[in-house]
Amino acid sequence: MYLVNYIVCIITLITIDAPYLYLNSDLYVQKTKSISNASYTNRWYSALIVYIALALGIVVLTVPHVRKDNWNVMIRDSILYGGVFGITAYATFDFTMHFMFKEWDLMVSVMDT
Repeated sequence: MYLVNYIVCIITLITIDAPYLYLNSDLYVQKTKSISNASYTNRWYSALIVYIALALGIVVLTVPHVRKDNWNVMIRDSILYGGVFGITAYATFDFTMHFMFKEWDLMVSVMDT
């Protein structure tokens, strides 16, 4: 059952995150170029590793805390535990970038988190 949850989670993450990244890609390309002074690269295998890691965190750290007593409790727990995990994961990346790079705007970190 964990494997099915894991695969579904990876597919769901990609389905939700890909449109967001696509719609904001100009912003991220601009920020990356202003920081590195180099051409932008797409390493799709790295993106896949990120989704694999996020899905692992969700399946192992979040799903076990979701009570399945009734629909309302399940939705509330999913939003609560999944939301906390998501904010923690994305804030770690975004605010590390803000800490490290002068050109990384605070608003980009807030928006992406």
